[in-house]
Amino acid sequence: MKKFFLLALILFFSVGNISAFADDLPIKQKLNNSKPTFANKYSIVKFFQEHVDYANQNNLEHFIKSYAPSYISNDGFNLDSTKSLFQDLWKQYNGIKYKNNVNSVAFYGDVAVANVSETAQASISTDSKKGELKSYVDVIYYLERKGKSWIITGENVLTEEISVIWGDARSVAMYLEAPQLVGAGEEYSAKLFIAPPQGIFAIGSISTEIVSYPQKPQKDVFKKFASDFSLERLVRANTQNTNEYVVASIGFSRPTMSRTNNLNMNLSGYACLIRRVNVVPVNKYIEIKNDKKQSK
Repeated sequence: MKKFFLLALILFFSVGNISAFADDLPIKQKLNNSKPTFANKYSIVKFFQEHVDYANQNNLEHFIKSYAPSYISNDGFNLDSTKSLFQDLWKQYNGIKYKNNVNSVAFYGDVAVANVSETAQASISTDSKKGELKSYVDVIYYLERKGKSWIITGENVLTEEISVIWGDARSVAMYLEAPQLVGAGEEYSAKLFIAPPQGIFAIGSISTEIVSYPQKPQKDVFKKFASDFSLERLVRANTQNTNEYVVASIGFSRPTMSRTNNLNMNLSGYACLIRRVNVVPVNKYIEIKNDKKQSK
């Protein structure tokens, strides 16, 4: 009896000791880091502000330090390919300016998941005509705590829209419609709508490209718009486990008559609209059992 009594006393005081030093255990810090406190939220907002500042300065060295060596995106881009992509982009558009907004963030110990909206804009000029590049991205970032800041370990791009508009295209309302998510090999519709001012002639093309680096553009096959200035193409999603882009190209011209009464159709404007389509691979391990008994 005495042995059982002593054992009970030992267990009782052991529990008391656990509560006494629980504040010193790592789990205490993990639980605190999981709380959506002002300090935790501010650290994420501050991180992405510094991230976009480095991008606006074209400071590739500090910008790429925001990514973990093991970084991976839902397009399969790793740290090296991401670095090369931004290096090439900033060479082509050295005046590009970015803005971002942290929409929401959740914390799981030393891990954070943030939904961020990002925009980019740059001026372009060709043959004395002005143009602009614009993009909008809605992305989920996965981050890990690094000291008092964070580091990006991965990302999942939900939506992405890019437009390059030049010349007369700047005065034309345009919209490209495509699904955000499709299954591999699934057929879907891509539609282009424009509203050109009177006196401007337009032809358009719709194609698809898998997300790759360097990007491999497809050949444009231009067609005349329908009477309501729409253009539609049925396409089939790739089966290569790769996300893809729907790309619409539009050429504009102002028909003029020469002194010799010849019709001139010189290119007066151009637009390229791009929308991301995320492709879900086929899961061959999903089985649906039919429990219905066949009637004899």
